[in-house]
Amino acid sequence: MNVNKDIFTVLDSGIPTFMEADFPLEWSMTRNEKFCFIKLLEILKPEVAIEIGVDQGGSLQVMSKYAEKVYAIEIDKRKVERLQGKFNNVEFLVGDSKTIIPQLLDTIQKEGKSLEFALIDGDHSEKGVKADIENLIKYIPPKSLNIILHDSFNPDCRKGMTSVNYTTNKHVHYVELDYISGTFEPDGQRNEMWGGLGHIVLLNEERTKHLDVNQSQERLFNITKRYSKHYWKNKFKLLKPFKK
Repeated sequence: MNVNKDIFTVLDSGIPTFMEADFPLEWSMTRNEKFCFIKLLEILKPEVAIEIGVDQGGSLQVMSKYAEKVYAIEIDKRKVERLQGKFNNVEFLVGDSKTIIPQLLDTIQKEGKSLEFALIDGDHSEKGVKADIENLIKYIPPKSLNIILHDSFNPDCRKGMTSVNYTTNKHVHYVELDYISGTFEPDGQRNEMWGGLGHIVLLNEERTKHLDVNQSQERLFNITKRYSKHYWKNKFKLLKPFKK
């Protein structure tokens, strides 16, 4: 097969990169996650977007390109300082997303703007993930809101995602925890499961049908977990003596 060399760049690592070459900042997503993320934003072109957890700015650079306005929430001030001045349409908010999100949604509504995209990739604990989802799905979108959940293949994150009662807002129409499957990394991440994109869609009209929380790769998740660090970690928890 002949490949036009103009369409890709070879990184220092020797790995060819295609459309993500337009986004030079490092980001912790697999190639299929990046392609999905870029294409979603290219199609949606959101008026307002929110990112929870900026890390090195990798996913933020994509959101900045395709959204009119981005609010980036990060609890680590040092990460924000490293990214200051790189994006002219991004407003950084330093602090706990559990506190910031309710206030921010109120601000967006009062300004007559439409939140149309959000990425949850901050606190990876069960409670943290659950709180971020619950806060965001309280929103009633003027148009539609697509929420992406990173690391849906991680057992702790997934527990948070599955413990949410998505039916509380009748504007939630679709939930899929395995929109993009995650990965099992036996070496670099010490037998841990990471990655994966979950997807939630809210629409302006109310839901009239039953809402399923889809887990299309649940069997893969369960099999992988049995060979992972997470499986044995849960087993050892059961062996701990009860406190008197």
